[in-house]
Amino acid sequence: MSLKQMFARILCGFSAFALCAPFAGAQNAPAWVQDAAKAYPERDWVIGAAEAPDRRQAESAARSALAKAFKVDVKSVTNAMQSFSQSLSGGKSSYAQNQSLKSQINTSSDVDGLMGVLLDAWAAPNGTVYACARMNRKDGAATYAAIIRQNDKTIATLVDGASAADAPFAAYELLNFAYSIAALTDNYLNILSVLDSNARRSVAINYGNAAAVRALAMNAASGIVINLEVRVRDIAGLQTLDAERIAKPFQQVFTKRRFKTSVTNTDAPYTLAVDFTLDTVDLAGNPNKFTRYVLKAALLDRRGDEVMSFQDSKRSGHTSISEAAQRSIRDAEEAIAGAGFAKAFDAYLGSLLQ
Repeated sequence: MSLKQMFARILCGFSAFALCAPFAGAQNAPAWVQDAAKAYPERDWVIGAAEAPDRRQAESAARSALAKAFKVDVKSVTNAMQSFSQSLSGGKSSYAQNQSLKSQINTSSDVDGLMGVLLDAWAAPNGTVYACARMNRKDGAATYAAIIRQNDKTIATLVDGASAADAPFAAYELLNFAYSIAALTDNYLNILSVLDSNARRSVAINYGNAAAVRALAMNAASGIVINLEVRVRDIAGLQTLDAERIAKPFQQVFTKRRFKTSVTNTDAPYTLAVDFTLDTVDLAGNPNKFTRYVLKAALLDRRGDEVMSFQDSKRSGHTSISEAAQRSIRDAEEAIAGAGFAKAFDAYLGSLLQ
């Protein structure tokens, strides 16, 4: 069977497997309300049942009960899924187009990190809503086993790609993405163990566990150093500029992503060349004082080739020129650490997933 055919089969299984039964408003309670264990025998199903004053609460509680039955840490799965989703979102790489990976996001977004959940709800005449979340052992085991095997292959491809990468950032990004997949797959293995212990024993994985893959990513990150070369020009002559202050938010962006920075290591794998200019702006008829900053940053590799760049400019005003200048500097700091440079840098890292 080709890889394309396998993806298609898995996706077809997801489509049928994720269907939820319509909300029933009948007066007669369904059998599972009377005795869920009898309606869905343990040999065939894993279930989570709950009741609440409204449907939303009842369904949420039933899903949570099912997650507990699988010993799934919903918070950790949610965090892993968010990291996994962010790595894929908007990407044009082969991984972003991988239907098997995309399907894991699409089918897990609203079921507490679980794929293949069937959900029923029924409202009693007194207003109490009963909900039952369940997963078929046989169908679920087949689905999860297929996904686990495919994820294991993807992780191996990413790890091999990192070893062959000629750029440190590329190697790190591949390993970091491999870790996000491994974190999810660890939970899938737990789920498979509950669904069918024999099926779990038949699935051999090569990545070890998520902790092992994370160690590889952290090791790659520790070898990345960005040397900061910050040049400031105070054309206005305000004597308010400090290269160290401009460098600090750049350092925060890199260290938050586990990379090291320096201001003296000229042999570092990467150099960030920053040019920051502050000048006054005259606005006729306006009693306030204005300054404008112009920020240019270029990330260079060891050969001096530019791998990404960022530019930003903004005018700020105040009743005094000195306060206007301070506001401009604060605006620049926010642009670096917030939705400006930080976002552009993350986009660059994401582009390395080829």
